[in-house]
Amino acid sequence: MRPVVQVLVLLVAFASCTPKAALDPTQPPPPKTTVQVWNQNPIDMTLYVTNRTHRVRLGLVPGSSTRTFVVPPHLLLSTNWLGFQADPIGAQGVSSSEELQVHPGDQVGLTLGR
Repeated sequence: MRPVVQVLVLLVAFASCTPKAALDPTQPPPPKTTVQVWNQNPIDMTLYVTNRTHRVRLGLVPGSSTRTFVVPPHLLLSTNWLGFQADPIGAQGVSSSEELQVHPGDQVGLTLGR
């Protein structure tokens, strides 16, 4: 098994040496797409964003609080339709939103009701 480990180390070392695409400093950075979540439940919720092929955890929204998350830009590359899922911590049942049309730079509001 030792040679396999060495090959993996070499692959990781080689990947870290490949040149990265330089950002064009004359272009503005891509706009951030955000979702502001109001959790009206007393239970903490884990929030996920989904497109038709990926589900990405955005973070925790404590009970009776508000949090703002940045939607990963790669989710908007193939489609502008996103859905959101809230998974209660310590309870059963996942709440899902309908798919929403979201464009880069949009600010989405989401309320998690009782």
